[in-house]
Amino acid sequence: MKHITTRTIFRFAAFTMCLSVAAPMATLSDSSAVASAGRIALCRGNNLWGAYAGTGAATGNFIYNIALINVGHTTCRLTGYPQIQGVKDGRTYTLPISKHGTFAGNLTSTVLSPRMSGELLLSVADNCDALNTGSRRAIDQVAAANTYTDLTIKLPGATGDVYVTGFKVDIACGLEVSRLGWSGN
Repeated sequence: MKHITTRTIFRFAAFTMCLSVAAPMATLSDSSAVASAGRIALCRGNNLWGAYAGTGAATGNFIYNIALINVGHTTCRLTGYPQIQGVKDGRTYTLPISKHGTFAGNLTSTVLSPRMSGELLLSVADNCDALNTGSRRAIDQVAAANTYTDLTIKLPGATGDVYVTGFKVDIACGLEVSRLGWSGN
């Protein structure tokens, strides 16, 4: 059974309050109310705004948090693993994903009302042979060859893309990508 966080309860309460004019309010213990979240349409790229929200680090791993804000007029569901593209030398490349789920964990699918935010976590390491052997010059060359900017998040279900500008990531040691959603923290 899916763990329901406080944030999910508040989101669901706000959603059901909007429906209460036309129908009686459902409670979270009502299994049909929880199941109805699956019928909410997937978020579309043209309704989301993406921004780099910060970096954390632990034991040789960097965790990047990307905020995804619903700027549309309808509620949508943020879920699934996206594809990631990055720009290098003016060209766009699909980035290889080494693992689904990140060093910092994974996210839980979520429902976004207008103006609510979800997130995406990206994790990379700096402790692989590519970045820890050879001269400083050789390591810098490897890092430069594997550094990308201005990410494109290709949403699951071909529902569009979300662009994140001003972001830079070195994936020489691999790229771990979380599910789209919310951490519940």
